[in-house]
Amino acid sequence: MHTHPPNSIRQILLPFTKDLSTTPSVMLTDPITTAIEVMIKHNRNTIAVLWNHRPIGRIRLRDACTSIGIEIP
Repeated sequence: MHTHPPNSIRQILLPFTKDLSTTPSVMLTDPITTAIEVMIKHNRNTIAVLWNHRPIGRIRLRDACTSIGIEIP
């Protein structure tokens, strides 16, 4: 059985949508905190998640924050 580390992007990965830009983005192996930093830095609520330089999904700021215990009102 494969297990993912706590606070893994995989836990909250959503399907990729073609209208979402791949810049900025994070890699699937990045920690959730990196995704949060990128979204805040670029003022985005959603960013693409890449694997082998290809988009495989997206991650939302609200979901990322909730996964580490921060509730956004």
